[in-house]
Amino acid sequence: MKRTLPYAGLGALMVLGTAMFHNHLVKSIPSAGETVAASPKEVRLWFSEKPAIRFTSVTLLTADSTKIETIKAVATTDSLAVAAPLSTSLAAGTYLVTWRTAGNDGHAIRGTYRFTIAP
Repeated sequence: MKRTLPYAGLGALMVLGTAMFHNHLVKSIPSAGETVAASPKEVRLWFSEKPAIRFTSVTLLTADSTKIETIKAVATTDSLAVAAPLSTSLAAGTYLVTWRTAGNDGHAIRGTYRFTIAP
């Protein structure tokens, strides 16, 4: 007796398999959940594959979701990383970083994380 996967199951496996190949965030400074003693001068993000710089931006918000600024990311010496220089010093508190980029497949990805400044 030959066993086959139902079509729905096969489709789910194909979607899951392709999702694993999209670009994703692997590291950040400040990192998710980190408490730092002073305002960072930039947000730096590392991805699993080279991000498309022209599609990469970082938005910084306060804990109550008040937008501080959206920053166009710039390339760094590491081809897997981007930097978003902050235009102002941040006060003590919790901040939400939202980022958006695309990989070489053109698929847009985005994410969020929080960090805290506590001198």
